[in-house]
Amino acid sequence: MIARVAVFAPVDRTFDYRVPAALTVVVGARVWAPFGGRALEGVVIAVDPPDAVDDPKPLSRLVDAPPVGADLVTLAAWVAEYYCAPPGEVMRLMLPAGGAARSKRKLILTEAGRLAADGLSAALEPLSLQGLDADAKGLLSSLAAGPFKGPVPPRALRTLLERALVRTEEAVSTRAARSETLLRPATPLDDAAQAATFARARRRGEVYARIAAAGVLTLSALREADPRAGEHVRALVEAGLVSAESQALSNDPFADVATEHAIAPTLTVAQAAALAIIEPALRDAKYAPHLLHGITGSGKTEVYLQAIARALALGRTALVLVPEISLTPQLAARFRGRFGDRVAVLHSGLSDAARADAWRRIQRGQVGIALGARSAVFAPLERLGIVVVDEEHDSSFKQEEGVRYHGRDVALVRARAAGAVVLLGSATPSLETFAAARDGRMGLITLPERATARPLPPVEIVDLKQHRGVLSDVLLKALRETLAAGEQSILFLNRRGFSTFSLCKSCGEPVRCRHCAVSLTYHRGDDRLLCHYCGFSAAPSKKCAKCGAISVERTGYGTEQLQEMLAKELPGARVARLDRDTAQGDGLTRVLDSMRLRKVDVLVGTQMVTKGHDFPGVTLVGIVLADQGLNLPDFRASERTFQLLEQVAGRAGRGDRPGRVILQAFQPRADAIACARDHDYARFVDIELNSRLDPTRYPPHTRMACIRVDGADPLHVKDAAMRAAEAARRLSEKAPPEALAAVLGPAEAPLSRLKGRTRWQLFVQASSARALRALARAAAEVGGTRGVRLSIDIDPISML
Repeated sequence: MIARVAVFAPVDRTFDYRVPAALTVVVGARVWAPFGGRALEGVVIAVDPPDAVDDPKPLSRLVDAPPVGADLVTLAAWVAEYYCAPPGEVMRLMLPAGGAARSKRKLILTEAGRLAADGLSAALEPLSLQGLDADAKGLLSSLAAGPFKGPVPPRALRTLLERALVRTEEAVSTRAARSETLLRPATPLDDAAQAATFARARRRGEVYARIAAAGVLTLSALREADPRAGEHVRALVEAGLVSAESQALSNDPFADVATEHAIAPTLTVAQAAALAIIEPALRDAKYAPHLLHGITGSGKTEVYLQAIARALALGRTALVLVPEISLTPQLAARFRGRFGDRVAVLHSGLSDAARADAWRRIQRGQVGIALGARSAVFAPLERLGIVVVDEEHDSSFKQEEGVRYHGRDVALVRARAAGAVVLLGSATPSLETFAAARDGRMGLITLPERATARPLPPVEIVDLKQHRGVLSDVLLKALRETLAAGEQSILFLNRRGFSTFSLCKSCGEPVRCRHCAVSLTYHRGDDRLLCHYCGFSAAPSKKCAKCGAISVERTGYGTEQLQEMLAKELPGARVARLDRDTAQGDGLTRVLDSMRLRKVDVLVGTQMVTKGHDFPGVTLVGIVLADQGLNLPDFRASERTFQLLEQVAGRAGRGDRPGRVILQAFQPRADAIACARDHDYARFVDIELNSRLDPTRYPPHTRMACIRVDGADPLHVKDAAMRAAEAARRLSEKAPPEALAAVLGPAEAPLSRLKGRTRWQLFVQASSARALRALARAAAEVGGTRGVRLSIDIDPISML
């Protein structure tokens, strides 16, 4: 038989291999295959009868690991095709973090090599050693002495291989589950019997006595008291006095998380109506995508929980995707409170061991719910019954490097294949999803009121053109009133650090990163200038590198500076900060727990504070620079600004007390600002959809892809971008008018230099996914030359 294999390499095709008679290969099997003079791991995606003409190379061996499920193999094929990605790189996503097999080459002496080594040690020189240099003889002697761990001289190894004195063997390993040995007494012995049995082995008798007294004891616990306990246990097991059983250990970091909301509350009328729509599709095991459009605080999570409970009761499983790992602890607590240990958590903030352990528990069917960020969409769940994508509008679902897939769209495809219900939840749905629901391509379920019967908080707009600084008198007064009332506040500023850029007041030269076309941000805590893209850092200096004047000044506001300003303006207030800098390690959990326990009066944060958090004590939200992202070179800039503002505003007034929002902006009349003030999603959608029709169509009125071109040499990058655009244009000119094929660009990317590489880009547009991919591939097939790299980024769109 012939196995078609997606090898784990950045190549845009699969490869055929002959299946040796000694191997049994099925679709999804993990294998080692010869590839370019080495062995690479891959996954079998098809097994076919042999071709009479071709005789491909044989597979090397199977990987000792469970196969990838056939449904995930099919899903990987779709992802590779839709996102124009290498099949093997996509297939690697189906494995747990660190789950790829590792291959290590071992050098082994042949019989001739052993005889030659014996001659060396006896100061003889048999014929096989004649002409060997000192390195080859040294390597031969080292191999004869035992396992060789040092660097191998390539020329010496080549000589020994040519003379058949050594051979190589691939040693393959996979990440094994951590386990513990449980010990129990197999043969009960009373005191007299113990004394007689262990008369000449006192220490062994003490070990037996400890096991007998405990009933069940772990080997690790014994070793803590006696490092040589393992020897005694081995003897006791051989004598039949003790039984030993290996048990897998859990690496679940959320096992001890305090649970919440264990008892399901009474549903609101809107929540009950939502479940009434969902339940029939669950019973029929039928693909049914729905947009769950509920305002902030409307109880979308409770709908998720009760819908999942019904799916589990029907013997199905559930997949829950969240956009940020910052949301995972809170949701994990709520899900564990309702479902106990039937929940496994997967996200990139966990260790490889923890993710691998969760993946194995899902694959074995030990849990019925997989909860995690973007990559959890590939969890090995069987009998999938419901898929939930919380905050479906969030850009974090889009993978920006490697395989550039969108977690929400892949989730829809997976659910369609499994016959599962899909709930895309959001208070501010993406325009693509809302358009699909409005046009009838998915259901629309609405939760128009808060579950607590509290209205959405009123929003007051402050025009910053009429104030100095970023803490207006209006905002400061509201903060003091909230503090005096014993309530909590959140201040949102989507820039971390202390000062966002430094500038020479003499010549106007900004202090930029050496490797990226961005200004460096000053972080006072570290007293360093830092690039938030590549990590480059430098010591701050008043001296301008261009003109030499001592006139460099720092300007712009970040969360670090805002926290310091609040400490001065609100003496005695407990001010905390939540951004990427403070969320390292257990910082995220500590800050969120402090907010819930009311140990924080004011929380300053970036967009990490906007997403899904439920703090009942928060009655004031201040949005410091609301229009900060409005003028970014992105056709979604206005949409993302509105979503951020509406989401962060929704953190206020979720408890017993009413909330209020103060929104500061330099452009108070901008559509996104005005609609956020009125909590008017419908009006914003109408305005934004119309704006994307003229003069150029943008999603959701068309499909779109970006071809990114980057390299070390600016001229080579520009040339490749021009040739790519020309190739796409030639194809677009042949397309029929209804295809709406178009090519925009090329031009320098907004961030024209990143990590030392110049960046250009062009966009292709088409009305269908197939036409879009054809244009994108035509551009990318121009190929990277002289260090230039081309990549395809398909724009996310929920039109499935």
